[in-house]
Amino acid sequence: MRPDIQSREDLFVIVSDFYIDLLGSKELSHFFVSFKDEIVLKHHLETLVDFWDNTLFYSGTYKKNAIKPHIDIHAEKGISSFHFDEWLSLFKKAVDSNFKGQNADTIKSRALSIATVMKLKLKVI
Repeated sequence: MRPDIQSREDLFVIVSDFYIDLLGSKELSHFFVSFKDEIVLKHHLETLVDFWDNTLFYSGTYKKNAIKPHIDIHAEKGISSFHFDEWLSLFKKAVDSNFKGQNADTIKSRALSIATVMKLKLKVI
């Protein structure tokens, strides 16, 4: 039986698996070319762990503007509703492959909420 998400280390497992799939995705990898450098990717994964740690456990670890980079990417490359759906699918896969429980369900629900808000803000719905 898979455990539930309990720690930053668990969140690192999720974002690491998630980015392996993102970087290998024919539909999404072009959004993530700047993260092909190992040092840049490691820093980005730590930022994402901060984000999800704050989102799931209210840790206060994330202090940045999460929408700004997405606005910039959308202006440059055009993010579609399809891209968000693919992103969600890969995120859910990363969670479900490793964890099961209330926190796992909560993080997937919050990912859907975040994607929905971003789609509205980027006007891609």
